Amino acid sequence: MYTKFETYILRDADRAIIPFDEQNSDYQAVKEWIAAGNVLAEPVGPAHAALVEQAKAEIRIQRQPIISILDGLQSSALVNGDMARAQVIETAKQGLRDLTDLDLSACMTFEDMRLTVKTRYLQLAAALPVEVRKAFSEAVN
Repeated sequence: MYTKFETYILRDADRAIIPFDEQNSDYQAVKEWIAAGNVLAEPVGPAHAALVEQAKAEIRIQRQPIISILDGLQSSALVNGDMARAQVIETAKQGLRDLTDLDLSACMTFEDMRLTVKTRYLQLAAALPVEVRKAFSEAVN
């Protein structure tokens, strides 16, 4: 059994993602399966693209308080002339802004998307000095 999504076909047996690619042998097998009279299933629940947009909206909401805290820390660093720390904070803020560019196409569920985002949050936090890392603590819990 196969399920058709907007940008790929999912082989239900092993959750393999099959692109719409004439050169792909799995895609050829799906076409033969359809030619034999079978029908692709429609996804249950929201379309994948809608889930991705929902995940990105959630990212924007969750990151804003962290960016606000980092703004304050960055302002303090600039007032104190600590340009190196201000740059580290700016890099962290950019990392947060870039979260909406994460590739979530391989995530099959909304929970998979949340886990992918949480993993990236943890990576961003791990690269920061301890005192700056505290701004991330609530976001990853």
